[in-house]
Amino acid sequence: MLVGAIVFAFLLALWPRFAERLDPLTGDEPFYVMTSISLLHDRDLDESNNYEAVIVQGDAGPYTLYAFDASLNPDDPLPANWQGWPSPPRLVGAHAATTTKPGLYTKHAIGLSALIAVPWELAGRFGANLVVMLAAALLAGQMFLLGRESGAGPSLAGLIAIGLAVAIPLGPYSLLLFPEIPAALLLIYAVRRANAPNAAWQWLLCGCAVGFLPWLHQRFAPTAVVVSIIIFIRILQSRDVLYNAALALIPIGIGGVGLLFYNQWLYGVPLQRSEDHAGFNRFIGTLNGGFGLLLDAQWGLLITAPVFLLALAAVPRWLRDYSYVANVAVAAVAPYLIVVAAYKVWWGEWGPPARYLVPVVPLAAGPLAAWLRTASTSWRIATYGLWSVGLLATIVGYQDPQRFYHHPDGVNNLIVTLGDQLHLNAQRVLVAFQPYSIAPASARVWISVALLVTLAVVAREVSGLVLRGSGTAAWKSFQKNLRIG
Repeated sequence: MLVGAIVFAFLLALWPRFAERLDPLTGDEPFYVMTSISLLHDRDLDESNNYEAVIVQGDAGPYTLYAFDASLNPDDPLPANWQGWPSPPRLVGAHAATTTKPGLYTKHAIGLSALIAVPWELAGRFGANLVVMLAAALLAGQMFLLGRESGAGPSLAGLIAIGLAVAIPLGPYSLLLFPEIPAALLLIYAVRRANAPNAAWQWLLCGCAVGFLPWLHQRFAPTAVVVSIIIFIRILQSRDVLYNAALALIPIGIGGVGLLFYNQWLYGVPLQRSEDHAGFNRFIGTLNGGFGLLLDAQWGLLITAPVFLLALAAVPRWLRDYSYVANVAVAAVAPYLIVVAAYKVWWGEWGPPARYLVPVVPLAAGPLAAWLRTASTSWRIATYGLWSVGLLATIVGYQDPQRFYHHPDGVNNLIVTLGDQLHLNAQRVLVAFQPYSIAPASARVWISVALLVTLAVVAREVSGLVLRGSGTAAWKSFQKNLRIG
């Protein structure tokens, strides 16, 4: 409760600055809002009457652009004291799906739009953002609980949860209208409860979380399937949870079957059409995307949040000492990481760093807690030092939220600004993995190999720390509670 309240108060204090500098909504955000407007005002998903279509003459002939709802566009001309985007687009290409139905339907999942529709109507952008901020506060509470379940005391678990919640990548996305933060909340709750002793209401919430997850984005469908299988195995193994665990399968079934019918209704096929998106890479492209998710000069997670290097290194320790939750997390995250690494636009385009990793990075609270509870003073100092580097980069962005956004030119606004303040040329050591300014293959291979070697060395050190026995005791206690020991 306290952890969530602290994070919520922090985000609430930052929101006016974000609203001022990131005005109007850009990237995917306004398209989620347009779907909300259509749902609320027209009670349908056909947005053709919500845009104003404008025929534009281009070099290759005429084409159509669309004007957003008036509530999403600033005055024209811009006010004299304007602090938002310097050249906000007045016309955009609608993110339309390729459908079998007449009309204009969004290619984005409708889960977030459904969540923010009424809050947007009641309080505009603030109301919609409030939904995401509340989800972020609940997410911080879930990270705290995961830390506690992974062996950390209240103080350490609280520090880990708050430290992750306020910095890149969770902090910025908690103040934006993307589905990533709500998805992160649902995923961490499902991971915590899927293989735990639950009351009936916990099974029901777990099922609702898994069932709704693909409605936030269909890239979560493989993860939802994996968690559903884990829950089903629990039912087979334990007669005591037959009724309660079955409660979880009802909303999972409703969410999954409902999504198949939705796709059939909209696309004419049970799975979302790939032509609405950029498509997927083959093996080499997937490798590039996988390392780029961590190391890309502009969007790589470890570039602006290096503390996650230690979280990755601590995963083997977590698996060894707290396998009952760590195994579920790894099984759930693995298919998701493969999907986003293979996606041709794995960096997420116009948004803060590590967009597609936001749903999974809260699970880092587990391995960090399992390790730091017994870590030496020097390792704790190293952890706080790496977290501080990420916090400095985050503060640079909080000072001017436009710095969180990058054009794909290889220049990281956060690192450049931070380097200038410290009189360092940090940009020169960064390596671009995204295709628009991609670095030579040799540079990408060398930095990827360096990461693997570093992870192997640090993981060996982390796994070699003396265990105090609480992890083993926790596992035995868990077995006893489930009566499967």
